[in-house]
Amino acid sequence: MISLLLTSAVATEMATPEGAVDFTWLFVKMVGLLVVVCVLAIIFLKYVLPRLGVTRGGQRGRFFKVHGRYQLEARKSLYVVEVGGRYLVIGCADHGIKLITELSPEEAMGDRGHKTQ
Repeated sequence: MISLLLTSAVATEMATPEGAVDFTWLFVKMVGLLVVVCVLAIIFLKYVLPRLGVTRGGQRGRFFKVHGRYQLEARKSLYVVEVGGRYLVIGCADHGIKLITELSPEEAMGDRGHKTQ
């Protein structure tokens, strides 16, 4: 069996400049197409998906709005959040989120709506 493999001849042709494949040009085309595909993917992910509402970015501001944040410690913060016209003060830490109090719209806006005399 080994003798059959060794004695069987494979027809080969000498390489000529006309028949040779230019791998440099193929590589340049491949890199160019890769750049085009990446640019199209970035445009699709950045502009098309948010307009369709598929990503979370399309939901931003629809249900609630964060009006302020106060950092207490490295992983502990207070937030003033507007949810359905109600202003809530919530505390966030590693172990969870807790409602602290509800504010009136005047309290939540603080000095923004008041004129100083």
